[in-house]
Amino acid sequence: MWNAIVSAMTSMFNALHDLIESLGVPEEKEGVSYVLAIIVFTAIIRLLILPLNIKATKSNAKMQEIQPEMKKLQTKYANDPQKLQLETSKLMKENNVSMFGGCLPSLLPLPILFALYGVFRNITASPGADTSFLFIPDIFGIPKIGFVSIILAILAALSTYIPSLLLSKSMPQQEGGMNMSTMNIMMSGMMGFMALQFQPILIIYWITGGVIQLIQTYFLNYLPSMKKKKIEEEKKAAAQIEKAKKSTPKTKKR
Repeated sequence: MWNAIVSAMTSMFNALHDLIESLGVPEEKEGVSYVLAIIVFTAIIRLLILPLNIKATKSNAKMQEIQPEMKKLQTKYANDPQKLQLETSKLMKENNVSMFGGCLPSLLPLPILFALYGVFRNITASPGADTSFLFIPDIFGIPKIGFVSIILAILAALSTYIPSLLLSKSMPQQEGGMNMSTMNIMMSGMMGFMALQFQPILIIYWITGGVIQLIQTYFLNYLPSMKKKKIEEEKKAAAQIEKAKKSTPKTKKR
């Protein structure tokens, strides 16, 4: 099963690479043509999972809306876990909220990344071809700790951290539990460390995916959240003004 997935993805990637070369990229510039294929391939994958991301965003928004009701249930049935679970499920069903609606899209890139590791591990450059790209001398090269690998690791960590940071800013702060900022730093540090073990071509895929994820997070999560927050602040300010007007004593006319 896994070999079939890797084989199918390899065929897709090779077809994209051949198409890019046919559009005018010199065959000997394999570093450039493969990176361009990576970008196109990543964009296709992100477009395929975009509907799931949109669904997850809507599910998370609904989950946030029913949080006050869920807290009331937790207080009411604190000593009755079975009743709490039943009432929570009922509340989520009534509001068409799925507990796992926001998890699946965030997990999807991981198996894709691992499958791509198998794809890129089997790709070999043509004899005498130029496999460099920008400051990377060989995008298929075996990882060695040095200037290039450290820069790529930092970029991989940042491409993981920034979208996660933007996502956490679009979500309401939860009381208790591990701080989201700490989790983001830990995940980014882990990705940066792992990047030291990967071929540059795989890190380029991850960085490209991170940039696309950043754009999606901004438009699907952060921007709507900021607009909603602004509307709520305006309503709160208007309510305070109205309250102040009512509490101000009226002067009697003489």
